[in-house]
Amino acid sequence: MGSGFEINVSDQASQIGQLLAGMEKHMDAASDRALRKTAKWLATHSVREIGRELQIKQQPVKRRFQVYPNRRGQEVKLWVGLYPIAVHHLGTPKQTPDGVKVGRRRYGGAFLASANNSPETVWRRRGRERLPIDRVTEDIAEPVQSVLARWEQRTTARFAEIFEQEVRFELSKITA
Repeated sequence: MGSGFEINVSDQASQIGQLLAGMEKHMDAASDRALRKTAKWLATHSVREIGRELQIKQQPVKRRFQVYPNRRGQEVKLWVGLYPIAVHHLGTPKQTPDGVKVGRRRYGGAFLASANNSPETVWRRRGRERLPIDRVTEDIAEPVQSVLARWEQRTTARFAEIFEQEVRFELSKITA
């Protein structure tokens, strides 16, 4: 003698199907947020390390980082300005008899002047004449690129962490 029973899960299966159909929108939102947060994380940590490496404040470097999210293409662009930095951002400039000293750096033949009520900046004449003059700058492209290359290797792991957090957040919104 045998006994049997029948299990009907069609209602539950259709509910799961509806839940999974709506998940695509939530996963896209989670990945967009994770991408933006990862790009900001990369910018923040890169700026810190660049400031330490160049022994300067973070503010002038921070202005050179811009995050541009592209929501339709599920990508984020991080723009980094690599153009030379004015030396007055590297520390407090001090006039010396033979030029200007900024931190540990010395610039022979340079002088301090302010233009249009701006803070004093470091200038150098092109020739023997009074004009033209050029702002004294330092090239920062190489150290910035090396720092970005080091931090770029860590971004995939960081994206995975943040994406997992964002997926959990989206799931908590659905189940609540």
